[in-house]
Amino acid sequence: MPRGDAAPERLVARALELFARHGVAGTSLQMIADDLGVTKAAVYYHFRTKEAVVHAVLAPAFAGFADLLYDVERYPQPQRAALLVDGLAHQAVQHRTLYSVVLRDVAAAQLGRRSAAQAALFDRLRDTLTGPQADAGALVRAAIFLSGLVGPAVDPAVAALDDDALEAAIRSAGRRLLGLPDVAAAPVPGR
Repeated sequence: MPRGDAAPERLVARALELFARHGVAGTSLQMIADDLGVTKAAVYYHFRTKEAVVHAVLAPAFAGFADLLYDVERYPQPQRAALLVDGLAHQAVQHRTLYSVVLRDVAAAQLGRRSAAQAALFDRLRDTLTGPQADAGALVRAAIFLSGLVGPAVDPAVAALDDDALEAAIRSAGRRLLGLPDVAAAPVPGR
């Protein structure tokens, strides 16, 4: 699209890039407007607050999480958890920049936790990975896995890996970390 276009889709795409580069706290609505070559009023036309922009940027990630959870719920544990690892690995590779903002940015995490629906979604992700009777170790392992999904976006050595190799490595590492079986027969959710 030409410079000077403040269409909501373009605004959200540019905001994602700026959030990934400068963090949510380090990105102002004026920076987004300047990057798009429009006035701040043009940004306000679509989003009244920076928080609204952040929610629009993060919405695809949360929709992806919800879809994955829906897809794996028909399976028993631990297969459900293993399939969730597979689906999250796929999404993390396909949406590296978005995952870096969702999982790495403290300001984005705080906004997400203020939303009851988004907080409940993260709780469901954790609970699906740990099972119903999680001990402290299982909770920590799930937290390490979820926060580790940001690696493909922020570590240059990992970011340089081929998508298929990276996805396989994330799946393998996640399953080992969480003590999950290999479930090669089931399709990867989200594909």
